[in-house]
Amino acid sequence: MRYLKIIICFFLLHNSVSAQEMWGISNSNFSGNMGIFLNPATIIGAPYQYEINLAALDQFAENTFLFLPLDQKIIMLSLTNKVRNRKNYYTNSSGLQNGFSHELIIGPSYIHNKTKSAWGIHSAFRSGLSILKIHSELALLFSDYFKTPQSFGAKFTSGPFSSAFASWLELGGTYGKIYKENEKNVIKWAATANLLIGQNGYSYEGRSFDFTSIDSSQLIIHNYNATFSHTIDDNGFGFHGLGLSTTIGVSYIKNPNRGAFDCNMSNDKQRKYKYRLGFSLLDLGMIHFFGDAAIYNVSNPNDYVWNGVDTINLNSFQSIDTSLLIHVGGNIQKKNFNIWLPLAISVQFDYQLRPNVFANASIVNRIHFKTNQIARGNQLNLSLRYERRRYEGALSFSLFEYKKPSLGLGLRYRFLVVGSDRLLQLLNLSDAPSLDFFIGIKFQFCKKPFSKGPDCPAYLGQ
Repeated sequence: MRYLKIIICFFLLHNSVSAQEMWGISNSNFSGNMGIFLNPATIIGAPYQYEINLAALDQFAENTFLFLPLDQKIIMLSLTNKVRNRKNYYTNSSGLQNGFSHELIIGPSYIHNKTKSAWGIHSAFRSGLSILKIHSELALLFSDYFKTPQSFGAKFTSGPFSSAFASWLELGGTYGKIYKENEKNVIKWAATANLLIGQNGYSYEGRSFDFTSIDSSQLIIHNYNATFSHTIDDNGFGFHGLGLSTTIGVSYIKNPNRGAFDCNMSNDKQRKYKYRLGFSLLDLGMIHFFGDAAIYNVSNPNDYVWNGVDTINLNSFQSIDTSLLIHVGGNIQKKNFNIWLPLAISVQFDYQLRPNVFANASIVNRIHFKTNQIARGNQLNLSLRYERRRYEGALSFSLFEYKKPSLGLGLRYRFLVVGSDRLLQLLNLSDAPSLDFFIGIKFQFCKKPFSKGPDCPAYLGQ
């Protein structure tokens, strides 16, 4: 089971892991359904009246410990889910390590923009995984299945760390309207309400873990105190929970040019505004897991020798539970549990340099308050965007966790959107502790879709 191997080994880049902000398109005035996850207010007064999204995919993974070197061929790895060399590569980082993985698949979705107000519906599959504050030594041992020779005979003490994962189907509705409008200012707001159908989830809270690795098969546990909740079954899918969530956004536009948002080609080159400032609260909500849910608790301060630790079956949580009960102790309760979504706040500043040219600065900062909560990676993004009705391109620079730099590129031509926030890694031009790729197919209209007669001149020009 691929998620279980990610959890145990922190093998974030050697599996088909998966996304996050889609900086190349999310801040565009034509972002539509691909932008509501950052700020839903962007659909109000947009330069289109209708949007039909057929499908979109965003995959993202980042960690501070493991990486893939240049010769691992990232593109082929992501397409075939195969690694030519199973060797692990580690950074020189010491201290506490973090890892994040997110996946977003947007299904059939629809937007109706009425200029003064807008509404939309969307369907999506989402998943998120985070690991926070794990010590480098413990991450090394886990990723090598306790087979690291230099660790033999050494005692390790791990402080508190946590991890959480969930996958869910999302059915959502968005509504927003203009709150205030005059010649110099526009204030608009929107909110998305989502029904979440929980498929799988787990949370791990490790309060203390002291042990000595004798060799690859023998471990002496001195102290182990943890809580492990899970509902993942062997096939990785299922109906195991329900939940609710919301994303709320507000946008302020300075010196708006209403004519530049009209749905026609003649206004394509007009200046839309001086600047746009957005604020949003992302993914406020949780999933209550009740199907096949279990909570494992252990608090063992005594020394215990675990023989055959390298033979533990990692193919199911049931086998892990059994092994832990036999070798470590503790108890398992058939009990429901909650997983909180990756809550964050975001600010977006979009400045129009000249007609069709925009400079953008955006920030996403996580709000993490529970160990049973998926953590979102902090991001600061700077981008330069050339935007036209039929096509656009955006070059971006990101600081992940406010310190790890990366370049990104997003492109849109008519109905196709494609890009990556980790361009150099994707093109195999640098070592890769991260992976990101997004693609989407959507259609925007100036008249009701499938109605008789030609569309307005929006798509008849260049």
